[in-house]
Amino acid sequence: MSGGKLPEGWATSTINEMCNLNPKLKLDDDLDVGFMPMAGVPTTYLGKCNFETKKWSEVKKGFTQFQNDDVIFAKITPCFENGKAVVIKEFPNGYGAGSTEYYVLRSINGLINPHWLFALVKTKDFLTNGALNMSG
Repeated sequence: MSGGKLPEGWATSTINEMCNLNPKLKLDDDLDVGFMPMAGVPTTYLGKCNFETKKWSEVKKGFTQFQNDDVIFAKITPCFENGKAVVIKEFPNGYGAGSTEYYVLRSINGLINPHWLFALVKTKDFLTNGALNMSG
């Protein structure tokens, strides 16, 4: 990658060109899903989600929605700076909900591997720039 050139077949892009931010789900009210509060989100790369199973009707309103292969990360301090983020995996029926203090990134048509996206949101540059640009 010397000289600032990308390898053949690669292209530059922004996250919003590759992902949907905080997409909504429409599911059957009786469906079992995972419910994960902020305390259930790991801070390490290999950490696992801690969630409980609930009916969709209990969590579809007033919480952030996500599905398997979504990348979620905290949008509040100090959780953001501590790197609370995870690729959603093995949730009941592939779906979940949790804290309103999550950002959810979902790859558009598989344009980006969720594990690459996860690695990006865990980088020091992403965390530092994000913390510097927080408002409110």
